[in-house]
Amino acid sequence: MNSWKKLGEETVYNGWRKIIKKHFEFPNGRQEYFDIIGNNDFVSVAALTKAQEFILVRQYRPGPEECLVSFPEGYIDHGETPEQAAARELLEETGYLAGDLVSLKCRRSAYTTETCYWLLATDCEKVAQQQLDPNEFIEVFKMPLETFRPFLRDPKAEPFTNIDGAYLALDHLGLL
Repeated sequence: MNSWKKLGEETVYNGWRKIIKKHFEFPNGRQEYFDIIGNNDFVSVAALTKAQEFILVRQYRPGPEECLVSFPEGYIDHGETPEQAAARELLEETGYLAGDLVSLKCRRSAYTTETCYWLLATDCEKVAQQQLDPNEFIEVFKMPLETFRPFLRDPKAEPFTNIDGAYLALDHLGLL
């Protein structure tokens, strides 16, 4: 596969996210600009209690302008490993401490600079209250494993943002 030649880039917007305009030359000589979302790397934590309940969060999201269900997620702070960020985000967003934490996979997107790291936390225990950022308004709830699997397949269920991470977690647990 021939590589593209990067001719330049410029940040055209720098707010909650960055928009970067990148200029490339294709292997055939044609040139094109691409708008890329500049975003930090983050973790998404499929977390299970000792009672085999998934710990989920519900929060309003400004893109679709509705509440979405997801796993606990958050940015990786400077100097943190994905595992450290996952343990911290799980505790901050839900008050749960992971008993065991394993890295599942990472994903890169075609038009962003971010990497998403999926992790699985098992044997989680409630040890604290939420410690949310000023712009976070998160409802925490649990869903038993036997309810979670049908939830993933139900087209009428609440929108869930981590279907890919959920199936990675279920596969790792030998539950597919």
